[in-house]
Amino acid sequence: MHDFVLLACAGLLAGAMNAIAGGGSFVSFPAMIAAGLPAVAANVSSTVALFPGTLASTWAYRRAFAQPAALAVRSMLPITLAGGLLGAVLLLATPARLFDAIVPFLLLLATLTFAFGARGGLVLRRITPLGPGAVLPMQFVIAVYGGYFGGAVGLMMMAMWSLLTANPDLKAMAPLRVLMVSIANGAAVV
Repeated sequence: MHDFVLLACAGLLAGAMNAIAGGGSFVSFPAMIAAGLPAVAANVSSTVALFPGTLASTWAYRRAFAQPAALAVRSMLPITLAGGLLGAVLLLATPARLFDAIVPFLLLLATLTFAFGARGGLVLRRITPLGPGAVLPMQFVIAVYGGYFGGAVGLMMMAMWSLLTANPDLKAMAPLRVLMVSIANGAAVV
């Protein structure tokens, strides 16, 4: 019964976090590990459990979609789908011991993105100018990561997109973030 309460509370909190800003897997993944699931099973279960909430958020944002000028959204859709699918295939092909060794680094990457994502994008833009041509390859890599692990994937996308504009409107990017995360996670769930 203790595990049920832990997982129910974690699921509720993770879903709410994803609906507001993202980062729900920071709650759901550790909760599933604490409940005794192996890391790969916890990762897969977290993705599947959070997917309906992501779809609901996409539906809720359906009237708020705006295409930022620098982003080729129609091109990003199949790239994100393919990346999410490849990430899921890589996850299923990764031996459990290797995944256990990789997880701390994935969590570190997700945590750093969560903490510094938007600011990191601004700093990186000062160091190296990136044009619109960089979006699709970067979106593919982030989608692979999303299909493989998923922690802070939406924040990574928004940080990457913020590289292309001097004054990124993160609030306006939220509907696109939710859509792209839904696509990557949907591919992973399949």
